[in-house]
Amino acid sequence: MESLSHLTPIDREILNKSWGIVSKDMQQVAVNIFQMIFEQAPDAKLMFSFMMKDYKEDKKSNEFIFHAVRFLQVIESTMTHLDDPSQLDAVFLNLGKIHAKHEEQLGFSAHYWSVFKECVLFHFRKAMKSHNKFSKHREMSFAEIDSAIILWREVLRFIIDRMKVGYTESGAIRKSNKQAINGQHSISGDDSGGLSVETKQDLTQVNNLLIPTSKNHRMASRHSVALCRLPPPPPHHPETPSSSPTCSFLKTIASSMSPKCVRRRFSLSPASQRTHV
Repeated sequence: MESLSHLTPIDREILNKSWGIVSKDMQQVAVNIFQMIFEQAPDAKLMFSFMMKDYKEDKKSNEFIFHAVRFLQVIESTMTHLDDPSQLDAVFLNLGKIHAKHEEQLGFSAHYWSVFKECVLFHFRKAMKSHNKFSKHREMSFAEIDSAIILWREVLRFIIDRMKVGYTESGAIRKSNKQAINGQHSISGDDSGGLSVETKQDLTQVNNLLIPTSKNHRMASRHSVALCRLPPPPPHHPETPSSSPTCSFLKTIASSMSPKCVRRRFSLSPASQRTHV
């Protein structure tokens, strides 16, 4: 992992001098970096809802500036603890975890960090050159600016490496949790009937929920005894040979008609008329 312990006193002096120039107009530098990131990686706009609006109108909005400055505040904190940057490990780890969450929910990609690094170096160099151009007294020579860019690359690599630790750890935990959830419903080929241990535990919990309470259990027992005391159903006798489809048909008609209707129909039948004749 990248470390800053190798920086010499001269290296630290160059970094502090260059940061003093950049931080004089930190907000504008931050906005320029933020804008360039979206130009180099347009898909990164999807992570910020306010970037879905008109880009020119929203470029200098408060929300845009707020997010842009937050990028440089991480660098500012690193410069504050340049002698012992390990004090910021908790900050870097948390930022890495946040980006791991953004990867899952907003489509963050680790290559955005490389884009961020190159955009920062570009505008840091531009800010230092611009300061020399408009300043009466040149604070940094061109050689010092080149050295500063090399050193800033190491600082940014250190920050990104620290964030990647939290990013990787959080990603591994999320992956493990997903596997555990999926494993609860997996089927294994052991001697336990093909069910995994997690699935058996789930089934046991369901069975426990389905066990009746003592009151319900007594009621169920009384119903069972009552059913046992009921008289047996009458024996079933098959139809006698005298039964025929015609008889069954007549029984069905008779059951669906009133006696008066039956008498009326029989009285109007041709057979009954012949009898009267």
